Amino acid sequence: MEYIKVIIVGGGVAGLAAAKTLGRDVNYVLIEAQNYLGGRILTVDAAPDLTIDLGAQYVHGDKKNTVYDICDELNILLSDDEESDDDALIVTSEGKYCKSEILDKATDLWERTRNKAEEKYDDRTTLSPISFADIVPKEFQKRLLSSSSFSKDLIQPFIDYFMKLEMTETSCLSLSDLNLIEYLAYEDLEGEYENDLKNGGYRPFINYLKSFIPNDKRIRLNCEVIRVKFMEDDRKLLVEMNYLNQQCMKTIICDHIIWTTSLGYLKENFHMIFADEPKLIQQKQNSITNIGFGTVNKVIMIYKKKFWSRHINSIVLLHTKNDLSFEISDELRQQLQIERVDSDMFKEIVNMLFHYDVLPSTDIPVLICWFVGPTAIMIENLSEKLIGQVCHEVLCNYLNIVQEKYQPVRILKSEWHSNKYIRGSYSYSSIKSTKHDRRQLQASYAPDGIRRIVFAGEATHEHYYSTVNAALETGILAANKILSIIG
Repeated sequence: MEYIKVIIVGGGVAGLAAAKTLGRDVNYVLIEAQNYLGGRILTVDAAPDLTIDLGAQYVHGDKKNTVYDICDELNILLSDDEESDDDALIVTSEGKYCKSEILDKATDLWERTRNKAEEKYDDRTTLSPISFADIVPKEFQKRLLSSSSFSKDLIQPFIDYFMKLEMTETSCLSLSDLNLIEYLAYEDLEGEYENDLKNGGYRPFINYLKSFIPNDKRIRLNCEVIRVKFMEDDRKLLVEMNYLNQQCMKTIICDHIIWTTSLGYLKENFHMIFADEPKLIQQKQNSITNIGFGTVNKVIMIYKKKFWSRHINSIVLLHTKNDLSFEISDELRQQLQIERVDSDMFKEIVNMLFHYDVLPSTDIPVLICWFVGPTAIMIENLSEKLIGQVCHEVLCNYLNIVQEKYQPVRILKSEWHSNKYIRGSYSYSSIKSTKHDRRQLQASYAPDGIRRIVFAGEATHEHYYSTVNAALETGILAANKILSIIG
């Protein structure tokens, strides 16, 4: 039976950071169930000279920030002079264009509303949980109504827009499930909130982390851990694994495990994998249940020619009409029938279309559409052809342009919820969760008084969970805990 000192489970950023920190001299292997390293960072070649990040795509913060420093050293950050101008194209259901200043004003009011909520509810962690949806949208509506900048027909559309934007930022299933107290306690990383990457995305970053793994024998892809048991007499961990490509089972004995899989994966598999460790299940089951884990998906449309101005970096759709129906192409109508998308499903998709980002890292015209909540999960069952055509025709309808003239040449979409080894995008503070849950999720398992299983990953970070930074930092922390034991 094979013996390894340390097994790292999960080849995302946390796992790779743990491997880098353990160093060449520690006898470890990194186990990854998928056929690539990176986890929720997945960079794909979408066209000649064009890469797309289907998962994480921003570097958050730029001060006292290891992720930023590495990306800066690798020269993969997009500089200010390389980015497009910071202007949004804002259009209503009737095809009416709004000045970008009105979005700036609405953004300011939204931030003021959140700041007021923070002043009111700060440090009230002992009270019953408060839903974000119960407080912020209502206060935001009051501010919009009291401002002379917004006509009545724009009030609800702007509320809807910012609620969807907030869902995208947090990945929550709904704002009713977002814990306002914990949300307000979230710590943004210092500096620029979102830093764009050059063409190539996060791929050089993942390759950089991988370069510290001495050889490929330390990496086992397509290998799923299905059972972990602590053997009291031997004071070792028994790890059973399914080698997916070889269709066989193997067992490894180890002293320590660094567990870095997504919270979504733990929600579905924790009890089964650790069925022999009731104390571990008791230690973590509430945290795993309570912390939220949602899905954000992208639909990427690649065009041959731009139909928006060069200075535009995003397109905002304000749904000012309750009736979301519009004339669609015969091709789309036929595709909807083939894939059995009824009128209610179609309207749900259209209603979720609120924001298109222009990819700044390339001169190739690329738009990124964001889906969140139940709709994000629903579109995973649809073909790229269909969902891309819906995104395209809705946009053309709002912009009042002929959709046949500017057909996308390729459509891609992410499917993070369908991925059984991830099951979503990133964690959020649900109405059930508290800071204690994240501390408990990170807590090590020491059945014999020695840390045998340590946990890492973005969901275990108490302050800025959901980010690449959180994954990196917790991976480093977990490895250092092991190093403090083995020397």
